[in-house]
Amino acid sequence: MLLILLPMLMLMVTVRDYRVPGGAAPALNAVYYLYGVYLDTLQDLYKFPLMIDDMPHDNDPRKMFLGGLVLQRPSLLLLGDMLYAGFGGLCDAFNYTGSVVAVNLASRNVYRWATQAGPESLYTDDWTKWHGGGAGGIWQAGMALASDGKDVFFTIDNGGGSVDANVSTVPMSGKTHLDVLSESVTRITLDEENGLGVQLVDWFRPFDYQGDEGQDIGSGGFAVLDEAFKTLEGKRLGVATSKNSKMYIQDLDNLGGYRQGLNGSDGVLQTIHLDGEVFGGIGSYPLEGGYVYVNPGMAPLSAYAFTPSNSSQQLFTLAGKSSTSNPHWGGVGTPTVTSDQGKLGSGIVWVTDVERGLLAYKAVPVNGSLVKIPLPKVDGAMKHSRPVFGDGRVYLVDGTGTLVALGAT
Repeated sequence: MLLILLPMLMLMVTVRDYRVPGGAAPALNAVYYLYGVYLDTLQDLYKFPLMIDDMPHDNDPRKMFLGGLVLQRPSLLLLGDMLYAGFGGLCDAFNYTGSVVAVNLASRNVYRWATQAGPESLYTDDWTKWHGGGAGGIWQAGMALASDGKDVFFTIDNGGGSVDANVSTVPMSGKTHLDVLSESVTRITLDEENGLGVQLVDWFRPFDYQGDEGQDIGSGGFAVLDEAFKTLEGKRLGVATSKNSKMYIQDLDNLGGYRQGLNGSDGVLQTIHLDGEVFGGIGSYPLEGGYVYVNPGMAPLSAYAFTPSNSSQQLFTLAGKSSTSNPHWGGVGTPTVTSDQGKLGSGIVWVTDVERGLLAYKAVPVNGSLVKIPLPKVDGAMKHSRPVFGDGRVYLVDGTGTLVALGAT
């Protein structure tokens, strides 16, 4: 029954003030619940809301998952019966530890995995201490956790392992287990059958990461590209972006570890230098040769064309840019691509801007430029937002908080 009903569910993580009034200070009063409702009736899913708070992490029982210390910023990921949520600091304040919470919607089993675990991770009982739990939050400017249908991919920002830039220059394979993950693209898997819970599979950390100097990789999420994007060797591709103005093209099955490339450089398939810092992530279009789109702050929207070469050559090359730049450093939207049932020439890439509202461009650049499509004026947009689509309409929340729908006439 539950498997049939899942497509009709709306799922969210909510935080409520349910602890004893007058007890702890306000930050500790909050409690997280997983809340599911049926879309047709808006009634609660059976035995939900489900409390996911006030429990230790499976990989470090010292680290308690306390809702008042963390924010659930990334969009949720539903993978079969499993729902995944990522958590980071409340504006980096208090004694928090970044974590992933995985919930089996059928059995209601809950798994909590900390990014900063083990005896070498930071720890203190003082909940007011800044980064007392080691930090290492998962926020991605709201972009969802990604999956290849089995494992889960995401980025982790500043943590106890990289508060000081370039703590170590010793190369390390991404298949090496680490308890303390920071400034990393990370791949995990969930082993319920053997009772192992969430397990680390692979990771990548840039060789020139900058720790707490504002260049962290956690501002951008990770995108698993469509099967149309593969190297001639058959390698599956993923893309990570960050505040260090780079875009990393990675092998999904070998993310890159640390200093695994030539002369201690990054062991990724390709590194693309961008015009600005990225919040959120990329958009992709697998048709007409294949393109990815990135929307840096204070820079043009850019499109990169895919060439299915072997892993030692350039996989993506700049194909075009928008004629205008984003007027903001942060708050720009993640590109979203649509088409008319896959018809060639119908691809459109959409982005939001906190001042200019909703913008649209033809997906395939012409003579090095992204061609803008005229749209009705929308009064701005919410920070880091993206439009959604249904029944021939596009929906977004504008800068005043009003839900707006646009459709063809």
